[in-house]
Amino acid sequence: MNKRILSALTAICLAASMTACAGSSSQTDSSAASSSSAESSSAADSSSEAAPKYDYVHGADGYYNLAEELKLFKTPMQQAGTCWLYAARASMQTSCEKATGKELKMEIYDMLEAIYGEGKQEGLFVNSAINKSDLGGYQQFVTARLSGECKDGITLDSSMMIDPTDREAIKSAVRTRGGVTVGIDSRNCEVGMFGTYPTLIYKQAKIYDHAVTVIGWDDHFPKEYFKTPAEQDGAWIVYNSNLGGKYQYISYSSPLEYAISHTVSDKYSDVQSYDAGNVMSSYIKTGDSTKAANVFRKKGKLAAVGTFNNFDKQDIKIEIMSADFKNTLYTQNASLGYQGYQTVELTKPVDVENYAVVITYSKGAPVEGETIGFAVASYKTSIEKGQSFVFTDGKWKDMTDSDINKVIKTDKVHSFIDGDCGAWKEFLTSSDIEAIKNPDFAPGNVCIKALYAK
Repeated sequence: MNKRILSALTAICLAASMTACAGSSSQTDSSAASSSSAESSSAADSSSEAAPKYDYVHGADGYYNLAEELKLFKTPMQQAGTCWLYAARASMQTSCEKATGKELKMEIYDMLEAIYGEGKQEGLFVNSAINKSDLGGYQQFVTARLSGECKDGITLDSSMMIDPTDREAIKSAVRTRGGVTVGIDSRNCEVGMFGTYPTLIYKQAKIYDHAVTVIGWDDHFPKEYFKTPAEQDGAWIVYNSNLGGKYQYISYSSPLEYAISHTVSDKYSDVQSYDAGNVMSSYIKTGDSTKAANVFRKKGKLAAVGTFNNFDKQDIKIEIMSADFKNTLYTQNASLGYQGYQTVELTKPVDVENYAVVITYSKGAPVEGETIGFAVASYKTSIEKGQSFVFTDGKWKDMTDSDINKVIKTDKVHSFIDGDCGAWKEFLTSSDIEAIKNPDFAPGNVCIKALYAK
């Protein structure tokens, strides 16, 4: 939607219940909706010196809005506590349309069931006493589940974790990849309307309880346009699933938590993997570099390899070998340029059947963690002999070996609960948090995925 034609956003849009993510608590400034029309009238009656006019039109400089490029992107209102899924889907939808020109059709409750439901062997399972829709969740959960499948010809092929304070990095991701999900404080903020512009501001976040999707920005959006004037001009243009159908302007002065950009691809026919994702941000090391592998047994044309990177950057070497590790079929070097999940497209697809995907990591090899039971849910993993291996002391060692922890070092980077985001935090006990962060764990499968060409 071009800001030049934003219209008909009256007090009704704020009455549309800008509630917190779980849908149980309203925004702090509950008077925003009722006072919006009155403010418009009083401002219109004021002199230009007393208040800015409602005729602001952005210029070309310092402005970008994905919605002006995309024709198929939809912005529905969320149901229950599923903002994290709406935000993730918006990121993937914008990515899909930018890359393919096609509309990504993905149902929210299919995503919720895939991530939290019983129809799988491992992953996250919500305790029966908890309503899955109200629990909330994290973007890492989306990545862990959707990166391991190819549904309706679409595969999640990357999830880039971005420093939420790096404005230029977020802008670059929005422009080149698609929408970026971020966490905001929707409970302790001020919402308002300045003419046709729905606005939101908070100076400091008390709790990051809501996920939205950044789709653009206006560097010159006046700081006076917010309910309380901001410290600087400029605003993010976001899709907020609490509004539905309307874009919101969040001040640059309002700090964000996490920033993750998801992309999808229609290049692949199948994904082979054993891991439940790198949800616990776990990795292993055997020395200055770590060589790990998964053995797959499916005939086809291998087009790409997927893996997680637990560091800002690290170099890797990919080798496609025979299942017994005796013959090398293909070699390719690559650089993992950001933290998160990513796929490396092979320069030349490889015909495979019984084979191993071997990756040498310069900093550490990502693995799934061990099974952990929480007060609110459980994280279950499983591993079988002959699936995942690590190279140590000059030979390949199966990850199921009982003495595996004697020959490797386990560790974790920042976990999904390290920030101030709400979601699970109010449900987790101190022992739950300790278990999530514990760097000593029994590792499961190596997080390496094989993506097949169509």
